[in-house]
Amino acid sequence: MSGTPTTYVAVNLDALRHNVAQVLAHLAEGSRLCAVVKANAYGHGAILAAQACVEAGAEWLGVSEVGQGVALREAGIDVPILAFMPPLEDEFEALVTHDLTATLTSEEQVMQLQREAERQGKVGLGQIYEDLGLGRIGPSDGIMDILQVAEPWPQVQITGVYSHFGPPGSGMELDVVEWLGDGAGLKLYSNGLREAAARVTDRRLLLHFAASMLFLERPDNHLDMVRIGTLLYGQYPDHTPEAQRTLDLQSTFELRSHIVAAHTVPRGKKIGYGGEFVCARETRVATVPVGLAHGLGVVPESTARSPRSFVKGLVRARISRKGKTDRLPYARIGDQRAPIIGRISMDQCSLDVTDVPEAQRGAEVVLPVRRVTTNPTIPRIPRDF
Repeated sequence: MSGTPTTYVAVNLDALRHNVAQVLAHLAEGSRLCAVVKANAYGHGAILAAQACVEAGAEWLGVSEVGQGVALREAGIDVPILAFMPPLEDEFEALVTHDLTATLTSEEQVMQLQREAERQGKVGLGQIYEDLGLGRIGPSDGIMDILQVAEPWPQVQITGVYSHFGPPGSGMELDVVEWLGDGAGLKLYSNGLREAAARVTDRRLLLHFAASMLFLERPDNHLDMVRIGTLLYGQYPDHTPEAQRTLDLQSTFELRSHIVAAHTVPRGKKIGYGGEFVCARETRVATVPVGLAHGLGVVPESTARSPRSFVKGLVRARISRKGKTDRLPYARIGDQRAPIIGRISMDQCSLDVTDVPEAQRGAEVVLPVRRVTTNPTIPRIPRDF
C-alpha cells in the first residue's frame, strides 16, 4: 500500500488501447475514429484516456464543452477536438486560440466565430449539428444556410456535419424510409446532403452520425467518421443484442480502496444509519472509507424514480432487515465477494467479511460504482488488471 492513495481509480490503459484497436478493426474502410472523452473520459480521467486513445489510432477526440478541450490542448494533445455543446459567446476566444472545432447551429454563431478568428489572425473551425430525431440540440438555421454564410469568409472553415441518435424509442426522423432496408434512410440523407453541400462549397465535409450503437448495428453507415465512447471503456450500450456483441472488449476501470477497520459484532446487531441491516449471525464487519461523496450508491435520477428501481429498493430493504446478503451489492477482495451491508453514508460503507479471511485492515477492496458519477477528484492511476 506504500505510496498508493487509500482510495483511487485504477485505469487499465493497455485494455483501453486494446478496445480502441477492436473498434478500428471493425471500422469501415475510409472511416476514422473520434474517441469520445467527455465526462472525464467516462470517469477514467480525460487526459490519461485521450493520450491512450490517440496512441492507439484515434484521429479525433470528442468532448462536451470547450473547457474540456482546452485542458487536452494544455496537456499537449494536438489531434482535432470536437466540442459537442454549441459555444456560448464568451467561449469563442478559447475555441479559436486552442484550435478546437465548434458545434454550430446558427448563422450568428458562424459570424461570432469569424469575428474572433479575424481578431486573432487565425482560422475558426466548426461543424454543423443537425437534429435527426433526438430532440435535444436543434439548429435554428438550415445546414445550407449556415454553409452559405460561412463560405465567403476565409477565417472560417466548416469541416463537417453530424448528428446523434439515442437508444431504441428515441425517435428518428428518417424512419419513414427505413422500410427500404436497415440504414436506408441515413444513406439517402447523407447522399442528398453531400450533393447539396457540393453546390455551396468545394470542401468535402466530414459526415458522421454513428455512435457506439449505430457503429455496431450498421457498418455501412460508418460514413467518414464514428464517435465511440462506451465501447472504448469496455462496455456495450444498453439494449445491444447478443448477436452484435462481437468485439473482444476488456475491462478498463476499477474503484479501489482499503479496509481501515474491522471488528466482530453479535447476531442481531444493526449496521449503519437507520439500522436497515440486521445481522443474522455473528458477523465480522469491515469499514471502507468510500461512500456517496465518492459516487458509491449514486444512481441517475431517472433510474432512481423508475418503478423497477423502487421495487428493487423495497426488496433490498426487506432482505436487509432479515440479515440476508445474497441480493445485496458486493465489493471484491482478491477473488472473493463481500456484501455491502447497511446504508451507504457520505464517506464510508460497511462490508460483511465474515467469510473472507483475507479481509484484514489494509486489504485492498474493489467497489462497484457508476463510472461517470465517480468523484473526479479521486486520483486516476494507471494499473494493469
